Amino acid sequence: MLLVLLVMLLAAGAALLTGGHLSDLADNRLTGLHWLAAAATGQVLGSLTGGVAYPMGLVGSAVCIAVFLRLNLRRPGVALLAAGFTCNALVVALNGAMPVSLATLARAGITGFTEDPRHELVDASTRLHWLGDVVPVALPGLGQAVSPGDVLIAAGAGLLLYAGMGGTGHIPVDPPPSWSDLEAKPPADHPAK
Repeated sequence: MLLVLLVMLLAAGAALLTGGHLSDLADNRLTGLHWLAAAATGQVLGSLTGGVAYPMGLVGSAVCIAVFLRLNLRRPGVALLAAGFTCNALVVALNGAMPVSLATLARAGITGFTEDPRHELVDASTRLHWLGDVVPVALPGLGQAVSPGDVLIAAGAGLLLYAGMGGTGHIPVDPPPSWSDLEAKPPADHPAK
């Protein structure tokens, strides 16, 4: 989720440049944050215990995230988050893990693939492989392969943060001076002619 963090940093910077403030985040209350906490707990517990608890944790986490997104659907960026999570959940449900393309890893500057319960290599039996980790993010030393769903999640999180900070989309500038302001005014100690 490095992509999400990078997009959120850029969104925060853009919000600050366009009149937003970090303090505005306190005024924007998202509904059902406890659902996000429950989703994170399910992910962590499933990963730590493994076995049957892992897929159960994923399913429980997905349900909690879906409830949270539904409660906040009218907020800016949440529809993109929902679309991204739906894409990721669909491809993982159909394949049992997130499919990863070796060609994408190579384009991102990653030389090897280590299998884990959450990822598998794309092969002939992979369903909807184009929803898997097929988008290269080639950053020096930080390359990774992400899914189209991850791109939607990053965009949604960035938009949610930008709007939550009060970004206006306009860079604040001082109003242009009037013609009278531009005319040379004599200093106060010199009499006007």
